[in-house]
Amino acid sequence: MSVCDQLAWDLRMENSPAKSDRLLCKADPPAVELLNERGTGGFVFGCEHAGNRIPLSLGSLGLSRAERTRHIAWDIGAARLTEKLSEKLDSPAVLQAYSRLVFDCNRTMDHPGAFVVDADGSYVSGNAGLNREEKSRREAEIYRPFHNALSAVLDRRRWVGERFSYVAVHSFNDEVRGQKRPWHVGFLYNQHSAMSHFLIDWFRKNTGYTIGDNQPYSPLDAVDHTLRVQAEVRSIPYTMIEVPTTFYVRTRALRNGRRC
Repeated sequence: MSVCDQLAWDLRMENSPAKSDRLLCKADPPAVELLNERGTGGFVFGCEHAGNRIPLSLGSLGLSRAERTRHIAWDIGAARLTEKLSEKLDSPAVLQAYSRLVFDCNRTMDHPGAFVVDADGSYVSGNAGLNREEKSRREAEIYRPFHNALSAVLDRRRWVGERFSYVAVHSFNDEVRGQKRPWHVGFLYNQHSAMSHFLIDWFRKNTGYTIGDNQPYSPLDAVDHTLRVQAEVRSIPYTMIEVPTTFYVRTRALRNGRRC
């Protein structure tokens, strides 16, 4: 069952948050940003970790400003790369504006990584002891809007018979606990590997980059939720791009809306 198909059933669940008890208020921006929605290029781009915003109702989640700009809160630079790819390839893109610390949209609600409490040494007190209702509210207002918007874009293109591929855009720290990660770019996949293997082979033959094949992450790290529920269930060719954050830091041009 796809995310889109689940929506009607989930909204009838008893633990769904009441309309009057909202996570996002009028002063909060929408959870999702659509770019080039009617683009006719050969791709649809998705960026689950595009922003580091936190809903006003949640304060700072117990984190300092510096912590909220770290990679724990978002994929640094991924939004900018998604925007550029969408523009240059005339293809739609769906971006999630809120921090993955509010809800990691590349996880299910019951996954331990959906509401992280210990984020690479930072204690996220605002995620400690969440009850089912609080988790459901975040799912309804953060996870669902992203996945429903992405489902709508993918289905529209399928219904009109267009040929396209799905690309998830992410970034990674190139050093973890003092260990250097050697990859300049990585391509991740699960059951459908053809597109990723094509790109891996092309980059290895035509560039001097060190290319990750299901590195620095793989499905064993539970990073393929969106790929499975959006691309694999629809038999859409796909890949996930991982680019080191240092690439973005050197060329940073973040929009004001992305800042804390």
